[in-house]
Amino acid sequence: MLPSFVNPEIIPHKPGIYIYKDKSGKVIYVGKAVDLFSRVSSYFNNTWKDVKTAKLVENIAAAETIIVESEIEALILEANLIKKFMPLYNIRLTDDKDYLYVVITDEEFPKVLTARKKDLIKVKKWFGPYPSATTVKETLKKLRRVFPWCSGMGYESRIKNQGKRKACFYYHLGQCPGACVGTISKEEYNKIIRRFSKFLDGKKQELIEELNNEMELYSKDLEFEEAAKVKKIIEGINYITAPTKITNYLVNPNFLEDLNQNSLEELQKALNLPELPVRIEAYDISNLSGKEATGSMVVLTNGEIDKSQYRRFKIKITGKPNDYAMHAEMMGRRLKHPEWGIPNLILIDGGRGQVTAVKAVTLSAAKDLLRMQDSSGKSTDSSPSALNDINRIPIYGLAKREEWLYPPEGEVIKLSKRNLGLRLLQKIRNESHRFAITYHKKLRSKAFLTK
Repeated sequence: MLPSFVNPEIIPHKPGIYIYKDKSGKVIYVGKAVDLFSRVSSYFNNTWKDVKTAKLVENIAAAETIIVESEIEALILEANLIKKFMPLYNIRLTDDKDYLYVVITDEEFPKVLTARKKDLIKVKKWFGPYPSATTVKETLKKLRRVFPWCSGMGYESRIKNQGKRKACFYYHLGQCPGACVGTISKEEYNKIIRRFSKFLDGKKQELIEELNNEMELYSKDLEFEEAAKVKKIIEGINYITAPTKITNYLVNPNFLEDLNQNSLEELQKALNLPELPVRIEAYDISNLSGKEATGSMVVLTNGEIDKSQYRRFKIKITGKPNDYAMHAEMMGRRLKHPEWGIPNLILIDGGRGQVTAVKAVTLSAAKDLLRMQDSSGKSTDSSPSALNDINRIPIYGLAKREEWLYPPEGEVIKLSKRNLGLRLLQKIRNESHRFAITYHKKLRSKAFLTK
């Protein structure tokens, strides 16, 4: 018979961490499960022949759960809770086998290794204990794709053999930054290790905020290549901590590219697009009471931010703020540049009104091009299908409040927040907002200084 605290309304059928407590409220065991309710129930549905497990069950007076979305977050949280509470039965149930730890060695170029408790004396930092050695090793393989570390020689040997030693196998996979062959400085290498350490400390959100700030600084300094590197780390962290159903792609060294491909395919299916949205353009307006209004065009190419294609517009309309008219002006000016390429999808930061205004402009632009072609007798663009392409560009608005997609007409599309296509659109929408407001602030500062 199940105790009263084992109830689907209290313990859900979801992945996460379960914590057992005794009558005094002391934590006596911490575990993780794909299905919390099924796992917790199993303790009370079996007659345990194992004395230690039977003793654990006898002492359980309450159970608490923490829901997580990914295996990696569950592993990290489980280890941190075991480290914090040192539950009695997490130690006893090991059958005298020591748990595995992840360690950072104390070297100029630290290595990331696994070790037993008896080997923790000469390390710089350690994480754990982790109940499953297999899970730890598989997790480290995934993390190394995001936080590459060197497993080769130490600093002195590296200097001595510089120019003589070939790069290791992991370097060619992008999982080693090449400390052993001198392709990374000590400072940059240790920055990677610090990020890795913060992630295993369970400070994912804090790490992402730091990385976003760093990426923003690189962008402001026009160091777009460095900004792209940081962005890839952020995407990697989000990817490996995404719901379990997509983590199978991590066996592929090109998992970020595969994620983008899957996101584009989901988006094409969700919006019933005629072709894969290889080029997506997103637009936003930024102004203060109609003054110093700016517009931004940001681009995703094959699911990746493509800063080389960004464009910004100083809006000419003055007077009272008119978001619809400003979007229409920006789109009209953009469509005068077919050499920029024809997008497979246009995303507007806004709702039905903004989308309708932009759609009217694309229809008008297509008609103007057609009239110009008829009068000259030849195409106005190198692409013979340019006119039809402009007329057929799918246009959607993404409203921030509900995160619903608005076509020019018809039903609003409500995608799941876990839909990879929606996440891709949110990424480019947020980027268009950032780009627009950055330019707007620059114009305001310039206007203030000239007064």
